[in-house]
Amino acid sequence: MVTLACLVWTLVSWLANGNLDGYHDMLENYAWAQPLQLGTQKHPPFFAWVVGLWFMVFPQNDGFYRLLSYANVGVGIWGVYVLGRRLGLVRLAPLGAALLLWCFPYTTLAGKFNANSQLLSLWPWAAALLMASWQEKGWRGIACSIGLGLVSAACMLSKYYSGVFLAGFLLPIFLTSQGRKWLLTPMPYVALTAFALGLAPHVAWIAHHDWVTLGYAMDQGGGHVAWGYVLRFALSPIFYWLPAWLAVCLVYGFVYARQAGQSGLAPLRAGMRFLRISWAWQGPSDVLFWLALMPWLMTLCFGATGVVELSTPWAIPIGYAFALLWLRNLDAQAPAATQAVLAALNRAWWPSLAVVLLIGAGTGLRNARDGSSGYYRPTAEAAQAIVQSWNQRHPDQPLQWVGGAWAENAMLSFYAQPHLRTVPGLPDGEYAHVLAPLDWRRQAGLLLCPRGPLQAEPGPGAQSGDCEREARDWLARRGQPGEPRVLTVQRTGWRFPEARPYAYAVFDVLPGRALDNGDL
Repeated sequence: MVTLACLVWTLVSWLANGNLDGYHDMLENYAWAQPLQLGTQKHPPFFAWVVGLWFMVFPQNDGFYRLLSYANVGVGIWGVYVLGRRLGLVRLAPLGAALLLWCFPYTTLAGKFNANSQLLSLWPWAAALLMASWQEKGWRGIACSIGLGLVSAACMLSKYYSGVFLAGFLLPIFLTSQGRKWLLTPMPYVALTAFALGLAPHVAWIAHHDWVTLGYAMDQGGGHVAWGYVLRFALSPIFYWLPAWLAVCLVYGFVYARQAGQSGLAPLRAGMRFLRISWAWQGPSDVLFWLALMPWLMTLCFGATGVVELSTPWAIPIGYAFALLWLRNLDAQAPAATQAVLAALNRAWWPSLAVVLLIGAGTGLRNARDGSSGYYRPTAEAAQAIVQSWNQRHPDQPLQWVGGAWAENAMLSFYAQPHLRTVPGLPDGEYAHVLAPLDWRRQAGLLLCPRGPLQAEPGPGAQSGDCEREARDWLARRGQPGEPRVLTVQRTGWRFPEARPYAYAVFDVLPGRALDNGDL
């Protein structure tokens, strides 16, 4: 069922969207994966490694990239199921995992694969391996502890925000007898060793590159409290997980009232009461409560004290254990209703997937009809046209790198010329030096500056205008022609009934002509 749901969401994401995402995050991931390296100028590298390894196996196109997004969801759902069983919720674990597919982080938001969504698959497995390290003995316990350390390292290598999640393990460890006994065994120290070894290469890399990634992370905090962001993050567990939360509590209310022979508004009143009970705390040794709520609570503390300026997308991975918590609490409150509730919610899966398909198709039709700029942007077609144009102009000079508008310029590598080096901005810029060395003086390349829809040419302050001005100035300082070639491209086919041409400015950078200022 989960596999089918992930495939349906892959199809829905493709139908509803003409491109991968509006901010080019997924193209950025791919650029960082070419080549695989130990860090980037913005984020730790694990999710880029996942992208690079995925496309070593699968074709490079939007459909398979979206499949990666929902394969990541499937791995996370599996981890929640294992966690539920480790917590003793054998009967509730299947639905506690599957219900996440009625929550926005695992459905609509998961379609954009980035550092936040990567954590959907990693956090549940880290929690499950923590429980396994507590419970297993001998070599199995050592293996689980090594796995705990390595998966925890992968969490940190995906997003440093995972430090909040891992710090949340401390309360269940110190407040439960099982956790305190675990500290007296070799297992936590095996896990810490594996964690340190997993992080060591990245730490060495960022130290060698002036701590650039940590600098970007520290810039996320301004030293003041942004109460609007704090409030939005505080409400995120309700908004992001609302469909599943309402479904569980209202169905429990209906079944409970029916079994009690009540009618009228009684089911609704019971459902409202269950909405509150679903978050109940069972005391200091309530491991599931701490695992479920600590990432949210600790993040709010950091935001309310001004340590960081909270971003609502950070909430995407925090609710991996919410559904398990709701089901456990409602089962404890109304055990006689549980079997009927599980059966009713399981019957709702097939109709819900049909509704999802209809909504996806309707969203795609609406975007096509309304002429949405993000939907009609001809990213793949433009990439192929630009590379083809280069090959026609310079048949004896292979294209070896592309700079310009980051990270949209990575479209050339993803759609037209695999493994083409993608440069953030100018090839001798600050961030270009962070990535693997590029000998741009001896290698042919181009600077790409998308202009957008022809009906809305960018003004002097627009991003593409800045891109072209910087490209002209950079080329002029190096004795190269500064006028771009402008290509006009539009999408065609049954999904794109309207003619929406887009313009792309391309500046050639040929070896042998470039003069560095230091050579003048």
